Amino acid sequence: MSENSLNIDYKSVLARYSGSVESGDSSDSARLFDRKIWRVKDVAGFLGCSIGHVYNLVSDEKIPKRKKHGLLFFVPDEILNWVLEGD
Repeated sequence: MSENSLNIDYKSVLARYSGSVESGDSSDSARLFDRKIWRVKDVAGFLGCSIGHVYNLVSDEKIPKRKKHGLLFFVPDEILNWVLEGD
């Protein structure tokens, strides 16, 4: 999958879910998809949940993650696919 098609997927998902987001927040969300790596607060913002909930998902190994030197990182494409897969 090319990088451009991934950006289109992110933008279509953002457009689908940004209807309930205020205009100031949607620009922050658009910038979120420009990043290649997310941290916990980025995932929480995308999912619309608390940071604690993201940590619970990580500890239960329910969400795709990467660890390096004790720090948590998330790949946006993996998170998007995880959301779209559902349970």
